Amino acid sequence: MHSTLAQETTGEYRPGPLSAMQLSRLEHAIQGLNEQQLNWASGYLLGIGSRPLAIEQPQTGDLVTVLYASQTGNARAVAEALAEASESRGINTRLLSVNELKPRELVKEKLLLLVVSTHGEGEPPESAVELHRFLHGKQAPQLQGLRYAVFGLGDSSYEHFCKTARDFDQRLEELGASRILARVDADLDFRTDSKNWVPDILGRIGELAPSGPHKVVALSHARHSRRHDRSNPYRSTLLENRRLTTSDALADVRHIALEIDPAAISYAPGDALGIRFHNDPALVEELLRTIGLEGKSQVSLEGKGLTLAEALGSRLELTQLHPSVAARWAEISNAESLRQIAGDRKALRNYCATRQFVDLATEYPALPDADTLVQLLQPLQPRLYSIASSQAEYEDEVHLTVSVVRYQANGRSYLGGASGFLGERLEDGGPLDIYVSENHNFRLPADGDTPIIMIGAGTGIAPYRAFLQQRAAQGDGGENWLIFGNRHFHRDFLYQTEWLAQRRAGVLKRATLAFSRDAKVGAYVQDRLLEQGKELYRWLQEGARIYVCGGRAMEAGVRDALATVAQAEGALNPEASAEYVENLRAEGRYLRDVY
Repeated sequence: MHSTLAQETTGEYRPGPLSAMQLSRLEHAIQGLNEQQLNWASGYLLGIGSRPLAIEQPQTGDLVTVLYASQTGNARAVAEALAEASESRGINTRLLSVNELKPRELVKEKLLLLVVSTHGEGEPPESAVELHRFLHGKQAPQLQGLRYAVFGLGDSSYEHFCKTARDFDQRLEELGASRILARVDADLDFRTDSKNWVPDILGRIGELAPSGPHKVVALSHARHSRRHDRSNPYRSTLLENRRLTTSDALADVRHIALEIDPAAISYAPGDALGIRFHNDPALVEELLRTIGLEGKSQVSLEGKGLTLAEALGSRLELTQLHPSVAARWAEISNAESLRQIAGDRKALRNYCATRQFVDLATEYPALPDADTLVQLLQPLQPRLYSIASSQAEYEDEVHLTVSVVRYQANGRSYLGGASGFLGERLEDGGPLDIYVSENHNFRLPADGDTPIIMIGAGTGIAPYRAFLQQRAAQGDGGENWLIFGNRHFHRDFLYQTEWLAQRRAGVLKRATLAFSRDAKVGAYVQDRLLEQGKELYRWLQEGARIYVCGGRAMEAGVRDALATVAQAEGALNPEASAEYVENLRAEGRYLRDVY
């Protein structure tokens, strides 16, 4: 069933009871389900099928392919909204993740709408790496028959804002494709840009590929039901907040358990959980005093009225100072020194990196009215945390591994927005809004006999707890190797007793530890990879899949260490060893979840 659907969504579109977009969404929905879950889903769908279903007239016109490349789910949300709007207009539409389209099949496309985010400092999302490399390589085909448009998502606080979108847009043009509409580079408040872009691009598509008559009738139950996502979160409650590190550890890491209804929320190992949090009330009060405004003042956000205190508490970003906010504040405060900082993009990013908005308002006083303040600030963005549990073991719970962010700078103490909310302010039984952010690029192998190597540092260990729980529940035979790094063995060995239990049970075949600040034996995970080079290379030659979760610097060190191991154990030259690692990535055997 699963492979047949994959062929349908990646091959030539063949009309049937489901549209191409509906078929694609069904494929996404069943990814990661085991045989028992697929059988249950089959019966559930059969039950729905006994109800009156929607019947829509066949769609005509050239097939429009909506491709998305998403790291946190935002690009996917824009693409889904676009595809649904396109279908509602009777346009023959197919919705795919970028990695579901074979790069060489791009020459068959006639109308392509690409929604793509930029990851980190100008990198494409994991799902788009292969297509990006292919289009910029020597094998890239001429695409004179393709018409396209690109919608980019990014964060202008980074130097390479929307670089991936620019890369694709420029390269498609260089290969002969025709741009339908100018590229959009959307910042953090991407929803406003997408609401304007969707009707614009569909208007142009309608001119290029007019559809036949299309009758819209009552939709089925399945189409009416809304899944819980960023715009429609699930209301959860806190079950447990337990400290994992010792009281004298530098990092305060918590195990957070949240209650869920499995009928409403489902997730797979490798997914992340979006947290919609509230800002610290003490921070809100400090900001109101600094600017001289009343919290009870009435303001408007997205057409809805609320008090200024409510807006600052739950709707606006206060703990991450965005460069665009500082630049606009320079105009409001009329402070020449801030104007000079705002005129230098690098200096502005450095200034904002260690400050919150209250610091800006304190250092450069100004007295905006309540509405001006609300329009100035960025919307409060949910924070994503890797899920640290398997629903096969904890059906009605979801677990997180959260490091409570605390630091000193600029003469004051800071507490992270979401981590402070989860670790300090949310009480047992307290409510919070959540949603699952699927990560199809960090999944367990479909073949349970495939060996896996899990490399993580700090809270990067979280998804591996979910991986081992899932493999144990499924009875998978593939060997599991954990390589974990942190500061101190006695203070920072997260989930130590659980790993020991997994070792005793035979689920965890090998465990390699690296504690960087322990005397005499201090090391990082990449050092352990070099020490274990012969065994590591043997696992790779036997088909093991490697996972890396943690900071970017750590992942870069891991990549270099793998190349060194391949060079030493495989007798490869430096160029061939680097290619060896790239081939692992291209084959889906080197998977990253970095931040």
